[in-house]
Amino acid sequence: MAIAPGAPPIVLIASLAEHPLVGALERKRYAVVQVQTGALAVEWARNFQPDAILLAADLPDMTGIDAARLLHADLRIGHNVPILIMAAHKPTPEQRVAGLRAGAWDFIAHPDDPEEVALKLQTYVQAKRNIDVAFAEGLIDPATGLHSRPGMARRARELGALMARTHGALACVVFALESDAQDLRAAGLLLHAARTSDVVGSLGPGEFAVLAPATDHGGAVKLAHRGTGVLQDALGSATLLTRGSMLKVGYDAVANLTYSPMDPVELLARASAAVRHGHPEPGYAWVRRFNGGVAQAPDGGAAATPLASRATSPGLVLEKRRTNP
Repeated sequence: MAIAPGAPPIVLIASLAEHPLVGALERKRYAVVQVQTGALAVEWARNFQPDAILLAADLPDMTGIDAARLLHADLRIGHNVPILIMAAHKPTPEQRVAGLRAGAWDFIAHPDDPEEVALKLQTYVQAKRNIDVAFAEGLIDPATGLHSRPGMARRARELGALMARTHGALACVVFALESDAQDLRAAGLLLHAARTSDVVGSLGPGEFAVLAPATDHGGAVKLAHRGTGVLQDALGSATLLTRGSMLKVGYDAVANLTYSPMDPVELLARASAAVRHGHPEPGYAWVRRFNGGVAQAPDGGAAATPLASRATSPGLVLEKRRTNP
């Protein structure tokens, strides 16, 4: 994988001793800045806006994990900058978990072959630059760091194409919180509740969507239940699911996109509409499924307006694509 054209990638290294990676990275046309302490790493990262940060596991003033936590929490640096911790020994499971929670992307062995580490770093730098492009194109929501509406539409079509080739299912689950005060925290919680293959995005204040490949209706209900549990436990609100609920969940799924072809973006609109007008899921009153026909009236009867006519939530436009006969 080659680094995209443009300015040379900037790598910030925090290590007390001169690091052998410096020469290897400079030979690959990286611009390298080295500092000796965690405090200096935070200060210089604000000024240089690096494409990657490498931290020694033990620095004179703090551990690499503590430095990663400071860097990750600093809004002037950004969450999309890869932070890697250089460790002389393979980290224990507890250390790895602590590092990930602090914002580190990975641990790398030190000492190790500098050329091999430089090659691995190239992958992280490219990922960071891809995220930068996504921000510039409006595919990432700057408030939460999640996929934006356009970003979710693009990923829905990508996942839909994949599932259509493999006779797979695709589901979308939308979580709607009445208050947007917990947006940032809720976003992080849903990311942790989702599988690696799932895509989490923001549809607006207090409204989050999860696209789940290889997930049918039953799997969507399980995802809704798992996400609800995580939100309820962490936000500490006993009223999330009571009468006048602060949290509502809607979903829709297609069991086999090969046999039921559709524009996958429509799943986003259907799941969002189900939050307000869907049919309550048995046993999970706060979860509503898209009923595919007429909107559910507040009294349980059919509303006068067909659901299809108002399935698209504000700001989510379904593109009509021409298909060949």
